[in-house]
Amino acid sequence: MRRRVLFLFFLLPLIGLSQKFNGGILAGGNVSQVDGDTYEGYHKVGYQAGAYVNLRVSPHSSFQLEMEYFQKGSRRASNPDSGVMDHSYLLRIHYLEIPVLYQYTFAKRFQVEAGPAVDVLLGSLEETDGLPVTNKVALRPITLSGILGFSCYITPHLKAGFRVNYSLLSIRVPANPEPPGYRHILFETGQYNNVLSLTLLWDFKKFEK
Repeated sequence: MRRRVLFLFFLLPLIGLSQKFNGGILAGGNVSQVDGDTYEGYHKVGYQAGAYVNLRVSPHSSFQLEMEYFQKGSRRASNPDSGVMDHSYLLRIHYLEIPVLYQYTFAKRFQVEAGPAVDVLLGSLEETDGLPVTNKVALRPITLSGILGFSCYITPHLKAGFRVNYSLLSIRVPANPEPPGYRHILFETGQYNNVLSLTLLWDFKKFEK
């Protein structure tokens, strides 16, 4: 009998906590550039997709852990009609991104969110004029990003979100001498992913206002 009481003593809090958990899937598209590579503009189009789990700790506050495939990079198209000899450039980076976000809900269905993300390198492609770049500085296998976002529930299950995703550390390993165009941002000099994304998220459980 005592064992049953102890079992219920530990089980009941877990049951109550499980009612506050939610999960879902997400997918979306993005435009990106790499600050510090001398190619300006959000010309690289990519996408992301993954899943998340959410813990609501109060009527307004929640924490969300995500795991998603995320494509970032940079792109410049050649423009022979301009009369200037320029080159095309493409950097496509494949990451497994793991954000940990704090979310604040207001006006019943709107949310703002912020937090860090770990970016694990899955692969990359870097080309100039369609040919592989051979003298490139290696990409870091693991780096960090910061996320700021705003979202809105369209239905009790479907949410649309906009995010700014920016590197907290350079995406490349330190190089000496530093290539031209590198920028000093936050903690070091290097190149930084700069991404704007639009995402749709589907909660498995109905969002309670």
